Amino acid sequence: MMKPAPVYLDCINGAPLREEAAEAMRRALEAWGNPASGHREGRAAAQLREKGRGQAAGLIGAQPSELFFASSATEANSWALTGLAEAARRKGDHLVISAVEHLSVIHTARRLEKAGWRVTAVPVDGAGQVDVGALEEALTDRTVGVSIQWANGEVGTIQPVADWVSRVKARGIWVHADGTAAAGQIPLNVREIPVDALSFSAHPLGGPAGIGALYLRKGVRIEPLLLGGGQEEGRRAGTENLVGIAGFGAACEAAARALKAESGNPAAFRDETADRLTRLFPAGRINGAGAPRLPRLISFSLDGMDGEQWVGALDLAGVSVGLGSACSTGRIKASHVLRAMGVAERAALGTILISWDRRTDPAALKIFLERLPQAVDNVRAAAGQTASSIKE
Repeated sequence: MMKPAPVYLDCINGAPLREEAAEAMRRALEAWGNPASGHREGRAAAQLREKGRGQAAGLIGAQPSELFFASSATEANSWALTGLAEAARRKGDHLVISAVEHLSVIHTARRLEKAGWRVTAVPVDGAGQVDVGALEEALTDRTVGVSIQWANGEVGTIQPVADWVSRVKARGIWVHADGTAAAGQIPLNVREIPVDALSFSAHPLGGPAGIGALYLRKGVRIEPLLLGGGQEEGRRAGTENLVGIAGFGAACEAAARALKAESGNPAAFRDETADRLTRLFPAGRINGAGAPRLPRLISFSLDGMDGEQWVGALDLAGVSVGLGSACSTGRIKASHVLRAMGVAERAALGTILISWDRRTDPAALKIFLERLPQAVDNVRAAAGQTASSIKE
């Protein structure tokens, strides 16, 4: 029996490597000098590093001097929350996040609580949007910082960033946004919406895994992440990942070009696909519906399904989709994002994440929809057999 043609729909957790990124990485592999060295090989390496910095900064409207490389957005998030908080420790001891942040923010906040910080997690509505009123009410004269994502990587909900940033900055409080899910998907400009810090990474953009960045507005104080040499202006010591930086920069530049050239309404195709999903499974739920969402991501829940088995059944059918956040894969536990949105545990456990990028052939979504009912039947049949064997 021939294997079905593969379909990849998990771009939010790792998009296929762009050819521009692959070519930039091949060139960087030939630059063996250390960027910190003063000889010609070192200078050549440093030029490649700075080219990547400029390309990555360009995607978010930043100056190259405001961008600092990290190993991932997870690292950048943790660095931002810890470093900005410690730099402002004399001003207060209170931080605000949302209930649907990436676990790198939530776990860092918990660690800061153990160190004596007070942390408030503001709620979201049923579509996953932060309650800006509750955010304002959470601010006190001891609040030094707020960290809220630009868009959610599990359900796609876009936060009212301009609104909450203006309200918080009016109080003299620093603001950090996790831009990982949003960067390259929607326009994101730190000059137009003046966050003090922003994290993002390469792999959702079609760049390599293992490289990310933290934008820091000029003049913002932050404690160093790593101590040692003077790399990244002394803020993150260690020889830079030149190959990763080159691929990251090229992916950012390609994404910026695609954003500029984009026309029409890319969310229309998402909504058409979501409508076909709910026609196939009327009992299903499109998570985040009713709120502004990323144009190429659908979170779909079906009560009573086992999400892991669902992903496995689709994999056998040649379709790759996500199971919530890849960073929490392997944990048999309902997504904290969906639970914060009020999704029942049974439905949250039966959730898959479908995401694509501009390079995805629209036929891939059609194939997914064609193969989905059989995959659901297979999971349900397996569950029924298991139930029978238990009864016996």
